[in-house]
Amino acid sequence: MNDNVFRDILAKHGYLVIERQGDRRFLVRGPLPAWFKRIFSPDTFNDSFIVPDALSPFVENFLPLAEQSWLEKTTSILKSGPWVESDASGAEYHLELSALNVGPRQVLLVQLLGEEYEEKRGLLQRFREQGLDYEILYRTQKALKAAHELLLEKQRLLSQDLEAAAEIQTRFLPKDVPAIQGFRVSSKFQPCMLVAGDMFNVVALDSDHLGIYIFDVSGHGAPAAMLAVSVCQMLQPYSGILMNSGLQASGTASIASPMQVLQALDREFPMERFDKYFTIFYGVLDCVRGVLTYSNAGHPEPILLHPDGGIELMDKGGTIIGIGGILPFEEDQKVLQRGDKIILYSDGVTELQNPDGDLFGADRLRSLVRDARDRPIDNLLDLIHSALSEFRDTCQPQDDITLLGIEFSNS
Repeated sequence: MNDNVFRDILAKHGYLVIERQGDRRFLVRGPLPAWFKRIFSPDTFNDSFIVPDALSPFVENFLPLAEQSWLEKTTSILKSGPWVESDASGAEYHLELSALNVGPRQVLLVQLLGEEYEEKRGLLQRFREQGLDYEILYRTQKALKAAHELLLEKQRLLSQDLEAAAEIQTRFLPKDVPAIQGFRVSSKFQPCMLVAGDMFNVVALDSDHLGIYIFDVSGHGAPAAMLAVSVCQMLQPYSGILMNSGLQASGTASIASPMQVLQALDREFPMERFDKYFTIFYGVLDCVRGVLTYSNAGHPEPILLHPDGGIELMDKGGTIIGIGGILPFEEDQKVLQRGDKIILYSDGVTELQNPDGDLFGADRLRSLVRDARDRPIDNLLDLIHSALSEFRDTCQPQDDITLLGIEFSNS
């Protein structure tokens, strides 16, 4: 069903459809109904745009609730309940507002209630005759306005807290990747909210070894972000998880194996304590020998792309972190050759949806990187990110999009 037919059906049922364009302006979708022009002053609308909060105090009080519903991206319809407006002749009309999310659109429906509302109208008339409805309405609107103001203040404080949390998160993302001869590192990161459950980094373990990780905490928002920051803190070289406490013969600390790191994380972050789990890929890259030792705890399988277009998937490991080591973690090694590229990513890449509900998918990603195997790693990640944006079109990402690439270069 196209948009015009859908709007015509709504119009026949007494609806006006307007879509939010800014803080106050709403774009009219379809023609303005005749009843709307009869009731409201022409100063409050034109054929293209309406400022709803200028129509009526009732609408003004409803909008903050609608904005909260749009912000939370709820799938349910928020209704205002009926209210009464009069035209220039004094005739009364019963109206109702509905706020809903239609994909990325924030939509407000204004409905003229029909004959089925006559019984309710009679009840309202009896209340009016007893002098009760205006007092009740006044007190209700006053209380609602106070509640809206309190809600907006809490939202403002929450936004400040989330901005601070986002700033903390950015400190754990790779900025100054250790300079290792023969290797290049690149990344792309697009959180779906202000704070993210995805995190990744490349850290120097000693002069010859890099620790590489990417993980994804279950859920979204502040709880997932808080756990993500805690995991990042544990994955610092000084934390005691990435380096063993004992010394080697040279007097330096030995590097923990990926299997040992995942076992330690599984002990530190049990699901019953945090009510969350996470997937993670962790690897140790020996930059002298060109050997990557890794273990994968339920994370999407990173791609090892060879110059001839051949692909290997890094799937050795175990279960997700947080369920108490039901199965032992395994580890594997990959010997890198000049020109090899490693592409790590989160499930926000393969599970990205387009307007038809199709997923980007692992097969599409692998075909894309295979065809672009000759590109430098930073250019390859740019290509993937552009392909994702083109694929989703008008759909907003429902999960964080994370890409981390490493190239064993010839220089």
